[in-house]
Amino acid sequence: MLYSYGEMYNVVDDMEVIANKRLQMVHYVNNHGFKPAARHFRTDRNTIRKWYNRYLLEGKQGLYDKSKKPKRSPNTIDQKTIDLITTSVQEAYDKGKYITVNNLRKKTKLKKYSDRTIIRYINKALDKKPKKKQSEKSTGGNVSFKAGLKPFEIIQIDIKYLTDIDNLKPYFYEDASKSLMRYQITARDVLTGFPLVAYCPEKAVYYTTQFLSEVLTPFLAQFKHLDFKTIKVQTDNGTEFTNKYIRTGDGHEAKDTSFTIYINDKFKGHKTNIPGHCTQNSDVETFHWSIERDCLAWEDITDNETLIKYVNNYINTYVHTVIPSRGYSPYKKIKETLHTRKVRVPKAILLTIKDKQ
Repeated sequence: MLYSYGEMYNVVDDMEVIANKRLQMVHYVNNHGFKPAARHFRTDRNTIRKWYNRYLLEGKQGLYDKSKKPKRSPNTIDQKTIDLITTSVQEAYDKGKYITVNNLRKKTKLKKYSDRTIIRYINKALDKKPKKKQSEKSTGGNVSFKAGLKPFEIIQIDIKYLTDIDNLKPYFYEDASKSLMRYQITARDVLTGFPLVAYCPEKAVYYTTQFLSEVLTPFLAQFKHLDFKTIKVQTDNGTEFTNKYIRTGDGHEAKDTSFTIYINDKFKGHKTNIPGHCTQNSDVETFHWSIERDCLAWEDITDNETLIKYVNNYINTYVHTVIPSRGYSPYKKIKETLHTRKVRVPKAILLTIKDKQ
């Protein structure tokens, strides 16, 4: 047996039964008043008054529950915008692009609607389409040591394969003079997160050494009081960086690469990762993931000219944007820690085949 209005409302699914109970409340009020009615139905006077006033205004129809959905929503997304989102998502999907809310906003210039709303229509546009499998990203382990670093005390350098990015694959040709560059060389400072980028046609020590001399060193030279001999360069053990694990025919270690020789001459030293510890280069790998998601795998890159254009735009925005996990932007962190008024942001460059001759 139900002893109160609240108990009855929570267990009864029939709205007609609930409306009749509320009608009983109204009649009881007319005969006995609000306070006795609240006591009789074991509820509060505000509830009794609510349904009594509803009945006076709308009759019995007012005793039924009403939808909580607003009658008018000025920000309701219109069909034209839904069609724009759907078309943009489908075009991006067909080209193998990485689809995110931010990327879609850049493409469509949408600013009015929330991320949640746009995500809903992205998912609808992708309905029944097979999802691209994303590789698991490592957190990089404990990063508390970074707090004690100085700017450019450790600079990580790595190679990124552009040939793995779906929307870029149609633009790699056998003729190197017409082909999109296949590799990205990236340096990233562990403390500030500041990135430097260049592109090359081959994964070779010649180009990584050229990157040191034409990109990294000129960038660091702008900081007059920066001691190069406090800078350690960290890489993996690829032959484009080191011969550390190469053995000659007579069992001796191979000579240092030009990359290692350059570092030992200019900087504190060349640090290589322990084999199998892929997370040791997590800082530069994190940037690789970001630039792929928000630039390389999204923008309409078809040749080296558009590659450089979009990458330079991306990096210029990236260095001035606060990194959520750090709480500061790379640009601001350099200015604060090196006490400099301005930082020259280097543009990405092409390390071409003709430079090798």
